[in-house]
Amino acid sequence: MNLIECMRAFAAVVETGSFTKAGQKLDTSKTLASKKVLALENHLGTRLLNRTTRSLSLTESGRLFHDRCVQVLGDVDELEALMQNQVAEPRGQLSVTAPSTFGEMYIAPLMPKFRERYRDVTLDLSLTDRHVDLVDEGFDVALRIGDLPSSGLIARKLAPAPIHVCATPAYLDSNGRPQQPADLARHQCIIDSNFRNGTSWPFKIDNERISLSVDGALSVNSARAVKTYVLADAGIALCPGYIVGDEIREGSLEPVLTEFNAFDLNVYALYNSKRNLAPKVRVFVDYLVSELAKVSADW
Repeated sequence: MNLIECMRAFAAVVETGSFTKAGQKLDTSKTLASKKVLALENHLGTRLLNRTTRSLSLTESGRLFHDRCVQVLGDVDELEALMQNQVAEPRGQLSVTAPSTFGEMYIAPLMPKFRERYRDVTLDLSLTDRHVDLVDEGFDVALRIGDLPSSGLIARKLAPAPIHVCATPAYLDSNGRPQQPADLARHQCIIDSNFRNGTSWPFKIDNERISLSVDGALSVNSARAVKTYVLADAGIALCPGYIVGDEIREGSLEPVLTEFNAFDLNVYALYNSKRNLAPKVRVFVDYLVSELAKVSADW
């Protein structure tokens, strides 16, 4: 049994919803796709799919296995592409999308240096807070911050992206320092509407994640504007470390409720899981990993 081929058959069946379509996707027969999935189940000693005459569904074991299976197959494809393209010269247009503020602060400044290193690559950087579709919109790489939904894309971690609850020392001296998340009910909380649930802040209490509703008079869809409000002593806010790292180190902003922080976010580069990964994508992602490592420790 070829384990990788059987895993590919299983992933294709889950993606397409049928053995027939999986066989077509893999350029093989329905019967062979079914045999490979059965061989995988026998190898693992557990059923991965519930089969009826009309439908297929993942078992609990199948759901657990599928996420890691896709990740492993992506890593295998990436490694194979790396070996195949390690001597190829990066060239052509590279289309990249990134969140607006993060892209302006950390990605755009890196582009000239990358261009000097790889003269045959032209760069098209699109800054937007909208989640684009890489395939449909023709992007080679998308930079994302936060939890990632399951997809057929490779996700490579570039850097940590901590979130701080913070305010100015002057505001805290006047209004008190919250000792528990519930204390935020007595504070002006500045809302960043770019967060998925801007008025519901997550915290961890006794190893349990909770969501706490907050309220305030100021709301804005810009992390930079949130920082401006906070620095004006207007309240407490959730602020990305890449936005307020300097101010926290200098003491003009003070983190609070740090022991209850429930955020564990990262910056990722997303790109297509293809056997022939373009050298321009490979060297660009490697470049970002190297350059962001130099600054992310300050976040």
